[in-house]
Amino acid sequence: MSSVRLDELKQIQAMQHETAERYYLGIDPGRDKTGVALVDKAGTVFAVQIVRTRTFSDSVLKFLYDQLQVSNAWGLRKKLKAIVIGDGTGSEEHISWLKKLLPWFPLHVVDEKYSTEEARALYWELFPPQGWRRLIPLGLQTPPEPLDGYAAVVQVRRFLQQEETGTGKELTVTEKRV
Repeated sequence: MSSVRLDELKQIQAMQHETAERYYLGIDPGRDKTGVALVDKAGTVFAVQIVRTRTFSDSVLKFLYDQLQVSNAWGLRKKLKAIVIGDGTGSEEHISWLKKLLPWFPLHVVDEKYSTEEARALYWELFPPQGWRRLIPLGLQTPPEPLDGYAAVVQVRRFLQQEETGTGKELTVTEKRV
């Protein structure tokens, strides 16, 4: 994500997040790149980033420390509520990394079906086309950046919806996946 867009997103939502106590870390696992996002309990996006899967452990910690402005694991405990990960490609490997990296946080696995399509819609909702591009139907446009980070937001929003409505099958790491 370009730093300009991330800065815009932060400025727009900064006032909303001053009172938010804790965030959910959303993860959209992938073979080459992994989307990570911080989302509050209302489903509002705080930060979005794409990290290389091979450096996931180091990159996700740097992302959390930088975005939450903490310097150690104790600071994370005050600002992070839970981790939500999609059940797609590479999720098993990511889950094992997360169990070692952040063992004290609840880890929830959600269904990842059609999350890229929802991420695309979310991207255009947050950053509508400008100028002449707004005349072209969104279905014919391609977002100018990868959507993995926004797919991580979708994972968290799905989890929050399950929590709120009590619908859907909620999977946690301690349960066996069928």
